[in-house]
Amino acid sequence: MRLIIALMAMSLPALAQSTSYGDFKIFENRIIYQHVFDCTSMTVEQLDSVLRATPNVSDVAVKEGAITATLSDFVVDYKKFKFPQVGTPHIIQTGRFGAKLTAQVRDGRYRITLDDITMKGNIGYKNITEPELMTEYATIKSATLLAQDWCRPNMLGLLNKALNDLFTCKSDPTEWDW
Repeated sequence: MRLIIALMAMSLPALAQSTSYGDFKIFENRIIYQHVFDCTSMTVEQLDSVLRATPNVSDVAVKEGAITATLSDFVVDYKKFKFPQVGTPHIIQTGRFGAKLTAQVRDGRYRITLDDITMKGNIGYKNITEPELMTEYATIKSATLLAQDWCRPNMLGLLNKALNDLFTCKSDPTEWDW
């Protein structure tokens, strides 16, 4: 009897729904991406210059030590991360993602936050031609939990890898090699 109770208690966390996956999490009933990157010599001015030179980032502005910008038409290169076409969902293959970007620099690190994440593309059962909030598709129960079909390495995991790759400082920021 104790064995059965112990097995049931250990299996309960596996049945629980998730509120985060990788750098994506539910915040105030919407899905956001937030990651802290290490780059010891990064300053607000350098990050501003780098973001201005980054493809798909526009409307860059510095206000009170924080940088705001817009990410638009970001495409995931799933082949770069060695994912096969057959195993990659349609929305990752055909999707174009956008968001409101906020960046902050502190103590040799910088944090990128993407809010109001939008997407357009083929989701399999629907062709999204105008940007729609990803929250409507990737969450359940009034945007309090992430949908299980999005919490997979080839879905949010692949989008997470692509965003981390886009915003990672690959070398010394004074060399402008983003």
